[in-house]
Amino acid sequence: MAPPGDARIDADVEAARETEQTEAEAPARNYWNAGVTVHDWVGEIFREEWKKGAFDDLAGKGKPIEVPSGDVTNSLLRQANFLPGWLTLQHDIRDRLRHWLQRTGSDGDQTIERELREINAMIVKYNAMVPHAALQKPTVTKENASRRLGYWE
Repeated sequence: MAPPGDARIDADVEAARETEQTEAEAPARNYWNAGVTVHDWVGEIFREEWKKGAFDDLAGKGKPIEVPSGDVTNSLLRQANFLPGWLTLQHDIRDRLRHWLQRTGSDGDQTIERELREINAMIVKYNAMVPHAALQKPTVTKENASRRLGYWE
C-alpha cells in the first residue's frame, strides 16, 4: 500500500467515491437484464437525442412527405437516381449490341466475332445478376442479333 498523502492515490480514491455517489443518484438502466427489448432501448436513445435537438437541422424539416403510389421501392430508387447494377448492365448490353449491329458489315470477321463473344459474356453476367429468372435473356448470334436487340430495348 502507498504511504498516506500520495497525491495520485488520494485523487483516485476521491474519483471513485464521486463515481459511486453519482451512480447511486442516477436511475439504474440495466437494459439487457431488465427484460427491455432492443426496440425499447433504441427508442430510449432516440428520445434522448430528440430532447437534445439532434434532429433540428435535418433537410426537409417541416415539409410534407411525398408518398409515392404504386411500387414504393421503385419510385424511391427512381427519385434517388439509383439504378441497380443489373439494370446498368442491361443498358450497356443494349448500347453495345446496337453499335455491333451498325458495324457488322464494315470490320473484319475476327473483330466482329470477338465483340459478339464479349456481348454474350455480358449477357451471361447479366443473367446471373437479375433478381428473377423471368428477367433473364438469351445470348445473341449473328443470325438473330437484330431480333434480340428488341429484347434489350
